[in-house]
Amino acid sequence: MQEDKCCLPFWQGFRVTDLQVGEQVVRVQLHPSDLAQLRCGRCGQAAQGLHERVQRHIRDLPMLGRTVWLDVELRRVCCVSCGACMQQVSWLDRHARLTQRLAQAVALGCAKLPVKHVAEFFGLHWSTVREIDRRRLQALIAGLPESEPRRLVMDEFALYKGHRYASVVLDADTRRVLWIGQGRSRAAVRPFLCAQHGRTPAGASPAVSWSQRTK
Repeated sequence: MQEDKCCLPFWQGFRVTDLQVGEQVVRVQLHPSDLAQLRCGRCGQAAQGLHERVQRHIRDLPMLGRTVWLDVELRRVCCVSCGACMQQVSWLDRHARLTQRLAQAVALGCAKLPVKHVAEFFGLHWSTVREIDRRRLQALIAGLPESEPRRLVMDEFALYKGHRYASVVLDADTRRVLWIGQGRSRAAVRPFLCAQHGRTPAGASPAVSWSQRTK
C-alpha cells in the first residue's frame, strides 16, 4: 500500500494499513497509532495497561457513492477506576457501530426527511435511523426552557385500530407538546395535572380547552 494512504486524517489515533475499493464498497483497515495515548472509554483517564485487542466493523460516511466499512483494531485497556474497558476513540461513541460523523449526517437528514427515506439513502436499517432520530429529538427537548403555560389544549388521537387512543396536552400559546399519555379519559390526564399542581404562579389559573369526546 502506498505511504500516502497511511496518513489519511479522518480517523484520529489510527493509521490505515489497507484500503480496498470495490464497485459498491470501500473497506478500510485501521490499526492504532503507536503514538496515541490510551485512555479509558468510560471515564477518560489514562490507561494503566493493555487488556486485549478486538476487531470491530464500523460504518462510516459514504465515499464517492460507495458504502464505507472500517475494519478497526480496538484495544480493551486496564483502568484503575473502571477495570477492563474499551479504549476512548474521539470519532466513535461507546458501543457504536457507526462513526460520529455518519450519525450526525443521519440526524441532519432526519430533520428534513422521513426515517424510511434516510435509511434508504444511507443503506441503514430503519431501526438504527429511528434510534438516532430519537436521540436527536431528546437533545432538542432537553435544550428547551421550562414551560410556563397559561392556556392548555387537550385532545386525543388514535394509536391503533380498535378504539385505542392517547391524549396529548399542548401549550396553546407556543404550540409546544407538554405531555402524551395512553387513554382519553380525565383519569388518564390526571397525572399531568397533578404534576402541574404547585407550579402555577399564585393567583393564576390556566385556561383549558378540552376535546368534547374526552370523558
